Amino acid sequence: MRPLVVTLAFAATVAGCSSTPSGPDAGAALTIYGAGSAAPSGVAPQTGGSPDDAIFGGASSVTIRLYALYISPNADCSAPVLVQQLPAAGTDKDFMQNPVLFQGTPATGSYQCVMFKMSDVLKMKPSTSFGACVAGVEYSGDIYREGESDWKDVDLNTVVGTGTDEVPADDHVTIFMSTDPAAALARGISEHQMVTLLSPMIVPGQNTFVMDASHAVMSSGSNCGLEKIEPSFH
Repeated sequence: MRPLVVTLAFAATVAGCSSTPSGPDAGAALTIYGAGSAAPSGVAPQTGGSPDDAIFGGASSVTIRLYALYISPNADCSAPVLVQQLPAAGTDKDFMQNPVLFQGTPATGSYQCVMFKMSDVLKMKPSTSFGACVAGVEYSGDIYREGESDWKDVDLNTVVGTGTDEVPADDHVTIFMSTDPAAALARGISEHQMVTLLSPMIVPGQNTFVMDASHAVMSSGSNCGLEKIEPSFH
């Protein structure tokens, strides 16, 4: 399997879409959905970017293995509250299938930090064949690798990276989304796992974590990888 090259480019916003939860579990005070946007049909892959021979196209599938959701009323992500713990083996969520990511009943309030515990191995399928990428073939890659040790978990314990793009290994990592990233960084959270949250998450409510995968696949030389993932909360 070809290695996967991953750059995370996040721009997160949160809006409580409803004060009356509905959907798969109407009793849940908080529901977070996943969604994905692929390239419109007929749109050709685009050239340009770095490296110079890069060609970009859309993904028909973007799958992340999720483990748990934590939230905090504090912008520095202290005092995390567990909203939902998924099975120990994790649960794969393909964002292009509009899945329910998490549900729970945290206390009513405004939360300044959202934390996803997830696998650092991401998977995708190109929507079209171009360059080194073959439509419908699943490519896997490691975003936190051997030799890296700057990431923290929700309790600020160090997470040591393992695996490579050629041989991915499942490390349980946390992505922190805060309305004040500087406050979270001051506590020792790595800038490489930090995302700016443009507004607090309100409970009760429903939110959608959207993956824009319309230009997320990159072909460069003999490699096909996931690049320019742009998620947002709505």
